Amino acid sequence: MVLESVVADLLNRFLGDYVENLNKSQLKLGIWGGNVALDNLQIKENALSELDVPFKVKVGQIDKLTLKIPWKNLYGEAVVATLEGLYLLIVPGASIKYDAEKEEKYLQDNKQKELARIEEALQKAAEKDKPKEEKKDTFLEKLATQVIKNVQVKITGIHVKYEDDITDPQHPVSLGMTLGELSLLTTNENWIPSILNEAEKMIYKLLCLDSLSVYWNVQSKMCYGSREQILVM
Repeated sequence: MVLESVVADLLNRFLGDYVENLNKSQLKLGIWGGNVALDNLQIKENALSELDVPFKVKVGQIDKLTLKIPWKNLYGEAVVATLEGLYLLIVPGASIKYDAEKEEKYLQDNKQKELARIEEALQKAAEKDKPKEEKKDTFLEKLATQVIKNVQVKITGIHVKYEDDITDPQHPVSLGMTLGELSLLTTNENWIPSILNEAEKMIYKLLCLDSLSVYWNVQSKMCYGSREQILVM
């Protein structure tokens, strides 16, 4: 089906920028079935590169990603994306050992993304030149807009940690944030969760945070070891 293929392509493009071991075939089959469930997704070392910050991901993992797509009633129900267990260990870029093979792959991926951006820009430019009668929204565009309006996101078990023994080796520092749950819901003007219809122009999104905590440790022990050892700490 065309719509399922579009969704699969978008998810592959988005998740592929951040996830190492994405099973694209499993993702596509799950989308066609209406439910996607992916386990133990490893976050790429360069996942933060687009933010232009001098940090890299030493270890990153999503324990489980679930996506529920109500194909039979996309206008009446929300697409629900759930992430269970999101862990990130961030370190200064200088502390990551240079890997020529990884760097070459990263550069190639960047080239592909840049080519995709250029192609998209050219398509938009061509679209602007079309006669007005040809610019009407297609069914897929309208449906995609409706899905985005009502999508619900829920992330549980978040732990983001930063470690630095480069800036001052004598006083290593670690700081972090844990969050029990983060959810993003579509609501009406009274902030009550609801499904917006196609005619609604104003979109209200409610962001909820539960059990937020932060910490800062000086003279901290750094998490050097295997991925498994780090993830259980």
